[in-house]
Amino acid sequence: MLVMKFGGTSVQDSDALQRVLSIVASHAPHHNGIIVVLSATSKTTDALLHIARTAAHASEEEMQPLLLAVRDRHVQIATSLIANVAQQAIAIQRVHQLCDELTEYCQGIAVLGECTAQSLDMVASFGERLSTSIFEGACKAAGLTSTWFDVRSVMRTNESFTQANVDHAIVRIQCKATLLPLLTSSSIVVTQGFLGATADGRTTTLGRGGSDYTAAILGAACGAEEIQIWTDVSGVYTTDPRLVSEARPIPHMSFREVRELAIYGAKVLHPDTIAPAIDANIPVRVLNTFRENDPGTTITASQPHDADLHAVSLIRSCVAIHTSRPTSFLHEIESHVLLRASTAEATVFILPARTDAERVAIDVAVAGADVHRTNVALIAVCGPHAQAPTSVETLAAVARHAQMIVSGASDVTTFVVVADEHALDTVRAIHGILYSASSE
Repeated sequence: MLVMKFGGTSVQDSDALQRVLSIVASHAPHHNGIIVVLSATSKTTDALLHIARTAAHASEEEMQPLLLAVRDRHVQIATSLIANVAQQAIAIQRVHQLCDELTEYCQGIAVLGECTAQSLDMVASFGERLSTSIFEGACKAAGLTSTWFDVRSVMRTNESFTQANVDHAIVRIQCKATLLPLLTSSSIVVTQGFLGATADGRTTTLGRGGSDYTAAILGAACGAEEIQIWTDVSGVYTTDPRLVSEARPIPHMSFREVRELAIYGAKVLHPDTIAPAIDANIPVRVLNTFRENDPGTTITASQPHDADLHAVSLIRSCVAIHTSRPTSFLHEIESHVLLRASTAEATVFILPARTDAERVAIDVAVAGADVHRTNVALIAVCGPHAQAPTSVETLAAVARHAQMIVSGASDVTTFVVVADEHALDTVRAIHGILYSASSE
């Protein structure tokens, strides 16, 4: 059984959804059932949250165009996506039903004159309910064996609206009872990311990144062979392509590496959202909806040993604090420390200083302390053998502007600290090692 999650630009309009349909259809014959997890169409969640907040104080005349825009957009998507007249009519009718329900709910917010966190979650839920209703109709129109499934019936959460915590034990029980029986050969279950429900049936959301999290939770609960995260990039890259044009996807990485890269500046999927899959030893593949033949990146719990180094990430605008007596202010900064390194003479702390608030907090913390401060960038180099002496020596050779090279703070990462003005040159020099090694 396979879990396929599509979000963001992958479901932005009818053309994108047609591409998703083609991808799902090509996988269906090769798996014993597929769970398709969809996000709302692009920008719909933001529009719905604006509608919810506006409803608390706006007139019916002010609300009407906002609600109509959501309705018209999804009717247009259904019309463009589904050519079969009968299935198109069913999908459009479902859109109108959902939008009528949305309008009624917003009228209730207006009567109360208040938009609570619970109301925000309920209104936000219409995005995924709309996109999945339309897509499931498209699956049927294409001749696929498909079922629309309300994920709220299995995704049990607490009452922390807008950022709900999931009860994984209940989810496993509910999936076994209601979701798994729907997964037969070549069957497709279309369901929603991001959404959950309390024990008494109130709608919740799992926060940003919730669709990836949903896919991982369902995959773990149902024993998936693989979880695929389809997005608009071809996997996790060796570095940010905006910094280095030669950046390329990494075929295989460990979860530990992905977590380190996310912490130290890389724009990758949030590692915590796929943790349930990794804990269940289910591989997660990051794939490109718009380049479906690209192999993407496979993320596993086990560490591949196909290269010494895999990726380099960067955090600019940091401050290095050098001191021989850290105890005087450590409690003020320890929750913000990116890296700590000690020698016989001093301890060095690297902290982010990207905003005025972060800089002021550092000033307050070290006021009156005997410290030396420098503006730096922190570079993280991840890989199976980033700690190996040969890797550290190689990094020292290319990072000629390095103020420090720190090894031993992480199993899979060596850190390079440079003056901020030398950050890009150093990243490019380090990446040259990765690029040369991956080309051999």
